[in-house]
Amino acid sequence: MDIETIQITLPSSKSLSNRWLMLDYLSRTGIKIKNISSSNDTQQLGRLLHQLKAGRRHNFDCRDAATVARFMLALLSITPGSHTLTGSEQLCKRPMQQLIDSLRASGCQIVCTGEEGHLPVKIDGVVPSAQRIVIDCSVSSQFASALLLASASLPQGGVVELQGAPASEPYIEMTLNVMAQAKVNWCLKGVPPAYYVEHSIPQCDVVSIEKDWSSAAFFFEAVALLPDVPVRLPGLMRESLQGDKVVRDIYSLLGLSVSQGEQSVELKRDKPLASKLEWDFRNTPDLVPAVSVTCAALGIEAHLSGVANLRFKESNRLESLADELAKLGRTITVADDSMTIPAGEPFTKESLAAAGVLDAHGDHRIAMALGALKVINPELTVNTPDVVAKSFPDFWKMIDRLLLL
Repeated sequence: MDIETIQITLPSSKSLSNRWLMLDYLSRTGIKIKNISSSNDTQQLGRLLHQLKAGRRHNFDCRDAATVARFMLALLSITPGSHTLTGSEQLCKRPMQQLIDSLRASGCQIVCTGEEGHLPVKIDGVVPSAQRIVIDCSVSSQFASALLLASASLPQGGVVELQGAPASEPYIEMTLNVMAQAKVNWCLKGVPPAYYVEHSIPQCDVVSIEKDWSSAAFFFEAVALLPDVPVRLPGLMRESLQGDKVVRDIYSLLGLSVSQGEQSVELKRDKPLASKLEWDFRNTPDLVPAVSVTCAALGIEAHLSGVANLRFKESNRLESLADELAKLGRTITVADDSMTIPAGEPFTKESLAAAGVLDAHGDHRIAMALGALKVINPELTVNTPDVVAKSFPDFWKMIDRLLLL
C-alpha cells in the first residue's frame, strides 16, 4: 500500500532573519520582515535591537546566541555610549578574540571583563578612527558578516579585508547578497582584495524569509532511516542563498531521491545506499551532525573533512558526536580537521534501547541529529530536549509526524 506523503513544516531561516533584523535596525523607515524565524536566537536579537533603539538600558544579554553576540559586538562598538555585552556561561566560552582585536585595531574601545577574547565585555562606542578593518575569519564567518553589516552605518562607509581562508564562506556570500537586496552598495577590489562598503541607508519595503536548509538536514536524515516513506518539505527554495542547500547532493549519495521544485523538496529513500561517503564540510559545518549520525545509523563508512571549527560551536561537536555514537556501538576517529566513521551493522530498535539516554551536550544540532533516530525507536530519549528551541522550536512535533506510520 502506498504511504501518503508526509508534510513537514520547517522554521524560517535563522541566518537570513538575523541579517534582515540588523538591516531593519540600520534603516530609517523600517523593513517589513515576513515569515521571520521563531528561533530563540532571532527573537533575542530582535529584543536587543529594540532595546538599543529605545535607549532604555545599556546592558545587553545575548543569552546563548553567538551570532547575536558577534553582530551586537560590532554594532555597539560603533554606537556612541557605554555598553556591556554578556551572555550565558556557555556563550562566554565561545571565541570572540579575532573580532575584538579587529575592532580594537580600528579604534574601538573594548575591555574584556572576564577572560580575554571572550564575553562579557565593556564597550565605549565610538566612530572608528580607521576605515579599513582586517579580520581573521578562520574561526567564524560571523566575524566578517558582523563587520560588513555594521560598516554601512559608518559616515564614510567601511573597508573589510578578510585575512586567511574564511570558515563557512557561503554565510559571507549570504550577507553580501542580503545587503545588495537592501540597496547597500559594496564592491570587492584592491590588493589584497577587500570589501568596500558605501555609507548606505538600507532600503527594502518588504522581505519574506525562506525556510531553513540547516534545519531541513535533520529530516533528510530521518527520511534516510525510513525506506520508502515520502516526505515533502515546503518552502525550501531552489535558488536559495543558503549554503546548506548542498544537503540535497549529500543525501542523493545516501539513497534518497531528492525532487527539488521551485519552492519545495520531496524526499524518499528508494535507491541503493552508498558503501562509503567522503565529503568536505568546510563551507557547511552545520550539516555534520545530521550526516554523521545518518552514516553511523545506516552502517556506512564515512570520511568527513573540513570539520575543525565544530570544536567552537554550542558544544565541541566532534567530542559530542564521538561520545554519543560510542554509546551506540560506533567508535569514530577524530583528527584535527576530519572525522572517520567505520562501517558497521545498522542501528536497530534494540541497539538504540540498549544505549539508554543520549546526551545533547546542551547543543541544539546534536539534540536534533540524535532525535531523528526516534524514527527507528520512538522510545529513544535525548536529554535537555528543549535546547532545540535555539533554532527549531517545533522540531519534536515535526518528528512525531514520522512516528505515526
